[in-house]
Amino acid sequence: MELEDLAKRVAVALMNKEFTICTAEECTCGLVGATIASQEYAQRWYKGTITTYTEMEAAEVLDVMPSAILRCGFVSSQVAQQMAMKVLNTFSANIAVAVVGHVDDYEGNDVQICVAKSSNSRISFKYKKINVENKDKGKNIEDAIKGALRATLECIMDEGD
Repeated sequence: MELEDLAKRVAVALMNKEFTICTAEECTCGLVGATIASQEYAQRWYKGTITTYTEMEAAEVLDVMPSAILRCGFVSSQVAQQMAMKVLNTFSANIAVAVVGHVDDYEGNDVQICVAKSSNSRISFKYKKINVENKDKGKNIEDAIKGALRATLECIMDEGD
């Protein structure tokens, strides 16, 4: 599925559920938020993005605990969850998407995604790990954005919450 189609599906799902969304991004440099915000009527449901690019900034700005980075590594579901929780609370949104990883143009890159959903006074999480194996950094970033949008769509549509 193309990036624009995924973004439209996320936008429609957000509007149908009357949810709001925000993002915390590292390796995608705010492009998940920009992709979402480019959709029609985004001002109704898009709350914002916080972007950091280093471990130090993630710890300072997104309240990622240095102990989590030491214990699990920076590219981990634990770090992604802490990033998601920070923006979920900062923006008082229903959905928070966090993306952390390595998207450089060499093999062995991983991206961790955490989507937090606040519904009925409960927070649930959806995790996704993406292996980006392209020699093209731009393609790796696009794959990470698509993965984040797919995980977001699944989380929004999950009725179990």
